[in-house]
This record gives sequence, structure tokens and C-alpha cells, in this order.
Amino acid sequence: MKCVHELVEERVRAVPDATALIDGDDRLTYAQLDARAARFAGLLAGHGVRHGDTVGVYLERSAELVATVLGILKAGAAYVILDPGFPAARLRAMAADAGVGAVVARRDTPLDGVGARPVHPEDAPAAVPLPPGAVRVTPDDLACVMFTSGSTGRPKGIAAPHRAVAETLTGQDFASFGPGAVWLQCAPLSWDAFAMELWGPLMNGGTCVLHPGRRPEPFVMARLVAEHGVTSMYLSSSFFNVIVDEYPGVLAGLRELLVGGEALSPPHVARALERHPGLRLSNGYGPVECMVFLTVHPVTPEDLRAGGPLPIGRPLAGKRLYVLDELLRGVPDGEAGELYAAGAGVAREYRGRPSLTAERFVAAGPGVVSTPSGERLYRTGDLVRRRPDGVLEYLGRADSQVKIRGFRVEPGEVESVLARHPGIDRAAVVAHEHSAGDRQLVAYVVLRADAQQAPTAKELSTYARTVLADYLVPAAFVTLDALPLTPSGKLDRAALPAPVEPAVGQQAPDAGNATVRTLCALFSQLLESGRAAGPDDDFFELGGHSLLAARLLGRVRAVFGVEIDIRTLFEARTPALLAPHVDRAPAAVPLRAPASASGPLPVSDAEQRLWFLDRIGAGAAYNLPMLVRLRGAVDPFALGDALADVADRHEVLRTLYDEADGVPVRRVVDGPDARPPFAHLHVSEAELEERVGREARRRFDLRTELPMRAALFTIRERPDEHALLVLVHHIAGDGWSLRPLFGDLSRAYEARVSEAGPGGGEGATGLDPLPVPYAEHARRRLDRLGSPDAPQSLAARQLAYWNGRLAGLPVEGPLLPRRPERPAVPGPDAGVVVRRLDAAAHARLVDFARDRGATLFMALHAALVTALVRAGADPDTAVAAPVAARAQETGAEDVVGFFVNLLVLRADASGDPTAAELLARVRDADLGAFAHQDVPFELVVGALNPVRLSGRQPFTDVVLALQNNARAEVTLPGADGGVELVRTGAARFELLVDVSESTRPDGTPGGLTLTFEYRADTLEESFADWLAEALPEALESAAADPDTRISQLALPEPPRRAGPDDRIEVPERAERPAHPARPLTALEQRTAAVWCDVLGLPDVGRHDDFFALGGNSLRAVRVAARLSTEGRPVTTAQIFAAPTVAALAAELERAAAGPSPAAAPIPRRPRVARQADQTTPHRGNRKQEDRQWTSA
Repeated sequence: MKCVHELVEERVRAVPDATALIDGDDRLTYAQLDARAARFAGLLAGHGVRHGDTVGVYLERSAELVATVLGILKAGAAYVILDPGFPAARLRAMAADAGVGAVVARRDTPLDGVGARPVHPEDAPAAVPLPPGAVRVTPDDLACVMFTSGSTGRPKGIAAPHRAVAETLTGQDFASFGPGAVWLQCAPLSWDAFAMELWGPLMNGGTCVLHPGRRPEPFVMARLVAEHGVTSMYLSSSFFNVIVDEYPGVLAGLRELLVGGEALSPPHVARALERHPGLRLSNGYGPVECMVFLTVHPVTPEDLRAGGPLPIGRPLAGKRLYVLDELLRGVPDGEAGELYAAGAGVAREYRGRPSLTAERFVAAGPGVVSTPSGERLYRTGDLVRRRPDGVLEYLGRADSQVKIRGFRVEPGEVESVLARHPGIDRAAVVAHEHSAGDRQLVAYVVLRADAQQAPTAKELSTYARTVLADYLVPAAFVTLDALPLTPSGKLDRAALPAPVEPAVGQQAPDAGNATVRTLCALFSQLLESGRAAGPDDDFFELGGHSLLAARLLGRVRAVFGVEIDIRTLFEARTPALLAPHVDRAPAAVPLRAPASASGPLPVSDAEQRLWFLDRIGAGAAYNLPMLVRLRGAVDPFALGDALADVADRHEVLRTLYDEADGVPVRRVVDGPDARPPFAHLHVSEAELEERVGREARRRFDLRTELPMRAALFTIRERPDEHALLVLVHHIAGDGWSLRPLFGDLSRAYEARVSEAGPGGGEGATGLDPLPVPYAEHARRRLDRLGSPDAPQSLAARQLAYWNGRLAGLPVEGPLLPRRPERPAVPGPDAGVVVRRLDAAAHARLVDFARDRGATLFMALHAALVTALVRAGADPDTAVAAPVAARAQETGAEDVVGFFVNLLVLRADASGDPTAAELLARVRDADLGAFAHQDVPFELVVGALNPVRLSGRQPFTDVVLALQNNARAEVTLPGADGGVELVRTGAARFELLVDVSESTRPDGTPGGLTLTFEYRADTLEESFADWLAEALPEALESAAADPDTRISQLALPEPPRRAGPDDRIEVPERAERPAHPARPLTALEQRTAAVWCDVLGLPDVGRHDDFFALGGNSLRAVRVAARLSTEGRPVTTAQIFAAPTVAALAAELERAAAGPSPAAAPIPRRPRVARQADQTTPHRGNRKQEDRQWTSA
């Protein structure tokens, strides 16, 4: 076993450029973090810190703190966190007990009498780095000292060696810490969970994201999870309950969640897993003396169905647990006993407390089964029961310790502090279960008879806060004449009266201000102190704490529609003080639907993208045709009414897109015109396929036609058999939308039929209005992004990332084997090849990715890069990927609409890496992209301003999509199977690799369907057939032998490798001359004038490039619109093909009398690739899986 810093140094050597730490905008690689820590270790050595010393750390949570503690370990010393939030007296006691000889603190931070020499981190950059291994440290040397509550009023310093940290957090499987794992560090710095959240990822190659500030704030946590792709998190049980109740969105996107510190609430667990079914939620148990966890139990549905407390699980690897009686003899399974721990993770001692160490760290006797006599055991003080299967159940405390908000508390420590007050004779402190589900401390005090003045509850609370941590301050004080005693003279805790209302603000004066009155009501609802809270009542003196504070802020957001951070509440503790902050606070994103949908509404960036593609002639490529086969009686009238009900609920389905000066304007239709077109057609069985295909390819006119229509086809030969085709333009829906669309249609149809029998009933509907419609989500998204011109806006920050990430990327996309006779402007015809992988192959891929901290999508991405490089693509290659873009939209799960954004994922396959190395590179690149997925693709392209090519979107020649969302369920009477997607035969991209993932009912992998859709007139058919063979082989070979270099993976040889002739010609932009040639003809002059107006330029030369001057796709639409008003039909495609004034004018004159191009024929069926043994053939031209546009 190695030391903590040595394990981190191993990661530095293995993955120096991987991201180790994220602190706000500061991202440190392993090499950068190690360099900072080495300099700090050198600084400590220069201040006389030697092997075996203990160094205090008096810093806020930051990258500086992390470099400090790592530097302390490199210097051979141990660290003790002196939390700046603790009272000065407590910090002095901690420093004294830990034997702190030096304290790291910033120069401007007073140390409040901590008797140790200061070391200033500001001096570290100038220090000489301490080389690795300069100080010899062993795993048994001290790594850190952590403090927990003590019964005498004196905190206990728990001394943990390197071995305790390293053995607990490496070589384990209770959580993922390795490459691809991203941990949020939000636990208090003084907790042992801090060590897990920090050292867990850093010792294993993962990434740690630091939460700003001293206290975790749920809305900040949600932002960090979304921005940085956080996969893993630890929460105390109480805080977990708050998150589930008030901020469930925090858990969106997590892969695993560990909860511990107190008994876990089964109802909260059930709600969390219901909302996030893919989340692995585990119940963790372990005292600080045993380093974070002794046991971890992944909660299962069976646990929840069983009722009762949730089990705490089995011991982690290397940890040995024993259930013993009072004589340290083992008790049989099923019987209660006290839990003792040995092995990995057990602390060395209580620092400076030999008698307490001897009491709690005991030697095993010969009666302990399978335990060497004399083995050192830690007595946890917890009562447990072991089931026959080895799983432990927690029964309660064997001593007086209790858990308050995740902190382990000795009530005796609080009693000892209160008894030292000059006005108190005796004190007793007990834990009281609050009606809100939280546990609070209540102090019962007997006043001194000779006290000159009886202290008030407020005075006692203030006194306690000067000595005790916040969580140790009693929430209520009850004055008694005497403490009740049992016949044996001990405190009779059962006889203590219920806590009375706090002795503050005895009356609740009427508050004239409406904000104050509302806040008083919110205080009262949460605190339940027995009376109405007054405007001057202190939230924390009424029993509030950080967890209740989080609930309060959630309700403030819901009631007032503003964001208040928890720091403000800690500084303005009363309704009267908090009200001005609420009145001045920035508005939160509204969660209510707008009162009216009339008038111009903002067009989302996703809608704008689809509108533009439609404008340049995408045709049927963005139709989304869905077919449902039905048997039995179907009421067409009720079905038509149900479709209208669905459109009434989802206004995007009854939206038209007008154009004003080349800009799309959405217009929601109401009344009879809002009813989607619906036809009932009788067809023969032989003509059904042709009629469905013809209808599926019929394009929409977005200006005059609603973006949804439907047709019910009834088979003439069998009138009880039907096929319902629902056709939606992609501007109004994505793959995610299928589930709410057909769920709502099923409910509406059932309501229509049951309301009035055949034919439906007037006003019958089973649907409620959406709380937040699509247009409101568009407005919220625009508000959240802000202006790209504002440097601190989300849009500007993310654009800065993409400008750096995609700089120098060739606009023509990957080099692929293309047809030599390919047209300059690709046509719409699609070729399709389908390949299937069975459940066993799917499971191997999932395991391969998970073992390396990656996702299935990342494994697919790496395999696709491998195949493309083998076919001749450059090692620096990029593919585009659609993402659902709903994570930041509260309430978007049930909304029909197009939320998708496109990301450009750049991968580096240079140097012939191994399959595992390439996956690690891809994982890092993809995580960076996903963390910056909010800014619209169009803004990214506009900022980069590449040369435009007619018929191509920049950077999207190759697109990889993973469809892994929940399958749409259809419960129409007689429905036979799920939703089938009909292929239109039109290609959207040069190459689309569309992977559909299916799962079995138990959640295990059920197989993959790989669909390769390509432009038939551009890519060679033999290449598509080869890729359909090579990609599955790349996946299987990488999973079977991850240490093989990608050039040696067992892939079939491509028919030919791409060469120079396959490159797409990209015209170079010439330097604009100082005096550009002036337009000559009248048409050139008119074109130049429109360009000047649209681009905001004083003049334009006849050879100037529209896009080089700052033009983009939407500005091109505006130019086309203005030139068309001159009586000449102008298309955006013409501007892309002829981007200079002279070329466009000439093109317009040539095209003035030219005929429109004929419609391209549509291929009927995809070809099926040759199958390996594990595959099954694809039949027909429909996919049974849902096409869900997400990627990770």
C-alpha cells in the first residue's frame, strides 16, 4: 500500500493532462496541481516543517486549499482542517490537541490566538519545489487529524494514517473514482467525507469539482452538476431529504449518489429513484474513526418494498466487522449486538487523548470468531443485527451519541459548555425529532439561585455560538426548576417535557410590509415553533439550521420568484432583515406558464435552426413520421378530437412560423384553425406501405401549415386493422417528445371515448394545461444564456471555450472515401445500412466503458474515430452529436418540442494510442463539450465563421447519435406494439451513425441497433457497408483487448482508404484589398446595398465574401428576403453557393428563368449488412426503437 500523495503522483505520471480539479473557472490538470503542491511542500520545508509534524489549514474551500493539503503530505506532515466557520475558541482547542506547529492562512486572515507559526500560501509560487520522494513517508505515518464531538465538551481529534485513507478509497467497488468519474466536493471541510470527495478521485484518476463557499447551496449544486458533468456525489441523510423535497433537479445527470450520516428515509429514497431511475443510490454507514464508510448498501426496489429501515450493507473490502456482546463475544446472526470494526480505514488514536483511545480502541479477545487475539478493534457504539445473508441492519446507538444534520454529536459536549455559563447550575441536552423530519438539540437548563439576572434563550444561544459549532447550538432552551431523575439518581430523559416555544419575540407584531408578512408565514410553516413568527425573530434562534434554510430558500424561490443564496439568509436572519434582499433579488426563471400565448413569442435557437434548414430546402429530411398499428374498433372522430386536445396542451403543435425581414416569428394559432389535419382513409393491404411512405414524405409549409398532421389508414380487407400515422415536423418535436406526445394522445382518446361513447363528447379531455409551455422554455433559455456580447454571460463564457476547442478544425470534416463523380451540392437521397448487436455484446461494451469511467456513448465515439482513421481520416477528427438540452429546463420532461442542440466533439487519435488511451482522450474531450452544451450551435458556427459550403452545415458531415431515452408507450385500445418510425429516404447529414439502445425489463442491456444513414450521391456504398462491419468490430475488439493499439485492432480492411481526391474543396478567403472593387451593374449595386444594411457596413466590394464580412446563416436569410422583395426570387442556397456580390448577381441573372429541379426519387428499403453470429437481420423500413435525440 502506498501513501496518499504517492498515489496521486502515480496519476500525475499516467495522465498528466487529465483534469484533476475544477474550482470555478480554474481547471487544473494533474500536472498543474502536482506542480503547485510541490512548490507548497518546498515552502513548508523552508518554514521548518518536518516529517511527522501536524500543520493546520485555515483556508476557504478552493484550489489553493487542495494544493496546500497535498503539499503538506508531500512534505511528510499531516494536515488538520481548521474550518474558518468554527468559533475561535474551538479552533484554538483543536490546534492544541492536534499539536499544530504551523498554520497555513492567507496574510490578511487573523488567526485569533491559534498558537502556531503562520505560513502564507501567497509565498508558494516563489518557493523551490520539493522533489517527489524527498521525504520518506510510510503508509502508517499520519495523514490527517479530523475532529468530532466529545462528551466532555472537548472535541476529539481522530488521527488517521495514510493507510486508512488509501485502503478505503482505492481498490473498492462501492463507488466510481477512476477516469471519467467527476465528484462534487461539497461536504464541510472538517468532515471525513471531504477526504472521500477529494482523495477518492485524485488517487484514482477522476476529477474533483469544488463547490464555492462554506455551505452547499442546492441551486449552485445543480449548476455545477450540469456544467461539469458531475457523476458522483455524497449527501448527508438530512440534506438528501431537503434536496428530494425542494430541489430534485440537483440529482439530474448523476450516476451514483452516496447518502449517509444518519438513518436514510425510505420515502425520500423512493421518490428520488422514481424521478431518476438510472441513479445508483447507496446507503453508507461509518464513523469518522473508520474513514468515511464501513459498509455501503445499494438500495434496491426489494429493500423499499420490504418496508422498515433500510439496511446498511456488508463491509467494504479490507474492513472487518464484528457484532459482539458486552464481553466482546460474538452474537448469533439475527440478534442485536454492538458493532466493532477492524482492518482498513481504522484510525490510529484520539490525538493527545490516551485514556479515551484505550476506551474506544480495544484489543480483541479469544471469543471473537475468526479474529486473531489481540487485534485492535474500534468500538462504534452502534447496535446492529446481521442477517443470514451477511447484510447488517442498524438498530440505534448503544451510547448517548446522536446525529444532527449529518454531524455526530455528543450531547455531553453541549451540556458541559452550557454548565460553564455563570447563570446556569445544571444542563441536559437531548435530541428532539422535529415535525419536518429533522432532528434538533433541545437544552434543558436549571438556573443558578444566586444569579443576578436570569439569562434569556437568546443570550444562551449567543453564548453557545461563541464556543460551539453551529450544528451543536441547541435549537430551543427550556428552563426547569430541577432536572427529573430516576430512582437511581440518573437523568430521567423520558420525563423531560416537550420543548416550549423559544424565548424570543414573545409576540408576533403585525408586519405592514407584504414581503415581511409572507416571510413570517414561511418561517412559521418551516419552524413550527408553536406560534406565528414575528418580523424580528431570528430564523436560527427559532430552531432553523442550514437544512431548514435550504428548504426556506426553495420556498422563497417558489413564492417570490427570486433567487436568494444561503449566505444572505445567514446574514439577514429575520423576516424584517431578509425582506429587502428578497425585494432586490434578481428574478429567478419563472416556473409558471405565461398568461397568454397571443402576440409574437421568442423563437428558440433550436426552432431557428430547423426553420433555417427548411428555408434552404431540406424538404422531408426533417419530417418525423410515426406509425402505430391498431386492432379492433377505433373511433376516428374521437381520435381526431384527441389529436386536437394534444395540440391544445402543447402549443408548439399549433404554431406557425412567419417571416419578418428574414427573421422567423412564431405565431400560436387558437380556435378552429388550431385543429391538426386528420384524415381517415380506407386502403388495401397492398397499397398501405406506399400510401404511408407517400404521406411521410410530404413536406410541411411552416408558414401556413401546422407542424403536426395525422392519418388513420383502415385496411379494406380487414376493417378491424388500422395504421395510425402521426407526422410531426422536427421544429415541433424531437425523439424525447414521443413519450409525452403518445402518452397524452392515449389519455385524451380514452377520455373522449369514455365521455360520450362513439364520436367523443364536446369538451371531453383528459389533459391538464402544461405548467410551462415550450415558448416559455424558449424565453427562459434566452434569459439564462444572456448576450454573447456580455463578457460574464453564460453564452460568452461557453463561446470562449468553443473558440479555443475548435480552432483550426477543418471545415470540410473528416476525410472519407467519397464518390469521384459526386455533385458539388449533395442531393437528398439516403442510403441506409442496419446492423444489430445482441444483448451480450451490448453488456460487454457497457462494462468496458464503465470500468474506465466512461459512458456507452463515449465508447461508441472512440470506436467510430478508430474506424474512420482506419479508413483514411486524419487523427485529428471531429464528429457532431445531438444532445437533448433539457437538463436545465425545469419541467421540460413532459413537454413536446424541439430542444436539441448540436455539439462538435473533437478527438485526438494521434500517436496510435491503445483502445483504452483513446477512450480516455475521448472521455475528457466529450465531458468538456457536454459542460458547454448550452450555447446554440449556430452561435458557435457564427463565432468561428468558417467558409460556408453549399448544401453542408459546418462541422456536421459525420454525426453520432445515441438514442437511449425511455420508449414511447401507446395505450390506445387495440394498440399492437410501440411506435414505429418511418424512414423518409432523405439524408440530413453526409453520414449519420444512429445507435438505438434497448434495455430489458430488469434494466440490463438488451441490445444495440446501429443504423448508418448516408448521402447516396456522395459516399461510396462499399464504404458504408464496410463501416457497418468495422464499427461493431472496433467496439468488440476494444472491449476484449483495451491495451491493443488502435492500428492493431482486428478490423476488416476497408475497400479503399480515403486519399487527396476525396477531400472536399474549400475555397480560400482572399485578403480584402484596401480599396475593393465597386459594384458595377444595377443588380450588383442593389445586392451590395442590402449587404451593407444587413451587415452594418458602410460599403461592400463586388468581390467581398458575405461570410468573411461577418455574415451567417440567419443574415443570409435576411438578405434573401430583402432581395426577393425586388421581384427576383432569391434563395439562401444561392447565397451559400455564390457568396460574393458579383457571383450572386450573376447567379441570380442565370437562374431568373431556370426551371425548378425535379424531386429526387426515394429509395424504398435499407440494405442490411452481412451479419456476424450475434446479430439479427433488419426487416422493413421502420425502426422499432424510438429515435431519441440524445447523446450521453
